[in-house]
Amino acid sequence: MANSRLLSITLIILMSITLIVVVSFILWQTYKKPESAMQIQQVEAKVSAEEFEKATLETEEIRTNLLTGDLILAKFAIQAQNEKTKHELELRKPQVIHIILKTLSSMKPEEIQGPAGMKKVEEAIKKELNQLLEEGKVVNVITTHRIVDV
Repeated sequence: MANSRLLSITLIILMSITLIVVVSFILWQTYKKPESAMQIQQVEAKVSAEEFEKATLETEEIRTNLLTGDLILAKFAIQAQNEKTKHELELRKPQVIHIILKTLSSMKPEEIQGPAGMKKVEEAIKKELNQLLEEGKVVNVITTHRIVDV
């Protein structure tokens, strides 16, 4: 009887500790993400116009078909973390264009409509470019020109 009571208490304590750890982890993950997004926005906001120009690569007009065969013409400004990262992007310009073409050609016109659609395209391109870079990172991708011919 004493053993079963001791076993029950031990199990309750272990389950309580496990529950506390799981809840703490979930809360940590939930509140960690907005902070890092806010930090990135603060970094972007503090960049002067000259620094922005020095760290930004502009693409020429890119023309490709979307997944449905509709035509899109787009132009992007890719803001790198610093001038060194911009230089790497310039050296990798064919790969940058390939990533943009691949991203656009995998989407449907309705996926890229409106501000939310543009944000989706920009984030997808940014993610792919960051995987490409050896040093530094892409801070922001800005759509500077876009025409979809449906």
